[in-house]
Amino acid sequence: MQEFYSKISRVYFITATTVLMALAFFLLGTALWEIWQINAGADAASTALSSISLLIIGFAVIETAKFIAEEEVIRSRELRSTRESRRSITKFITIIVIAASLEALVMVFQATREGIQYAIYPATLFLAASASLVGLGVYQWLSSRIGDDHNSD
Repeated sequence: MQEFYSKISRVYFITATTVLMALAFFLLGTALWEIWQINAGADAASTALSSISLLIIGFAVIETAKFIAEEEVIRSRELRSTRESRRSITKFITIIVIAASLEALVMVFQATREGIQYAIYPATLFLAASASLVGLGVYQWLSSRIGDDHNSD
């Protein structure tokens, strides 16, 4: 039964990774199409910021797909040490923090064009990304202390 589950989960991870990559490339294509469609009457800056948002989301999606492929398809094994576990969690949280920070930055630029009342959400997103980064630091510090105390690294 274990072997059957491993094969099924492997097929799922490969399929999910492939679909995520296809969607990321779709977002890339949409961003390029939006930029291509700018004409004299369109607000070029808003279109550029919208395209950047699509590219950032695509970046996060492709990095997530890459993470899944590396952790579940290519390596295809259980985490063997606390160091490996910390490294995997760090990679995943870092992807989220970078994507959220970049998206917040783009939204700040949009808010400066549209009105200060639109700055609350980007500021909240920046705070959430910062809190995630601090949380990751605390997690790494605590888990390294536990790993050092038990010599499991």
